[in-house]
Amino acid sequence: MKNIILICLLTFSLAACNTATKKEEKIDFTKSYETAALALTDAQLNYDAAVASKDTARIAAAKIQLETAKTNYLNSKNNYTANGGIVKQEDDQLLAKANTALGKPAKDTTTLAAAAEKFIDSTKVNADKKAKQVIGAIATGENKVKQVSDAVAAGQNTVKNNVIKANEGLKKVNDSTKKRLEEIKKQGNDLLNLFKRKTDTTKNN
Repeated sequence: MKNIILICLLTFSLAACNTATKKEEKIDFTKSYETAALALTDAQLNYDAAVASKDTARIAAAKIQLETAKTNYLNSKNNYTANGGIVKQEDDQLLAKANTALGKPAKDTTTLAAAAEKFIDSTKVNADKKAKQVIGAIATGENKVKQVSDAVAAGQNTVKNNVIKANEGLKKVNDSTKKRLEEIKKQGNDLLNLFKRKTDTTKNN
């Protein structure tokens, strides 16, 4: 009987501890959320003052502060609502104002980490695209070089063939001229022989 009572007391104690722990966690999440909301408010006020000053360096610094405060607010808000917390309407209105100041949609929930990851991904895509463009340009250049090389080779072959044909033509002309000269020489000899025979015949008569 005593053991049963002890077990019951232990069970109730554990349940009470769990309940207390959950309450403490909820209080921590609430405190974290409220702190983040106040930080976002301060960052927004600081950004508004920087814009009014028209100091570009101050505006840039204030914008980074506002972006960081927004990220912290969103993270705290997500943990807070996941544990049963209810977000204040004025805080969501402040988030919308911060998004507008940062040049984003009013309901944007992009954190710095997500934005950085997106930037890295886009940079990687652009780098891959550039690499492909360079490879394509190299391939195109190689093709151009090959085309020029082929054209030079074709030109050399054409010149070589023309020289061969010219030499062949010259040889034919030389052969034809030589043959013609031989024919003329033969005709001349024949005429001389004929004239010689006539002279001899006349002498004999």
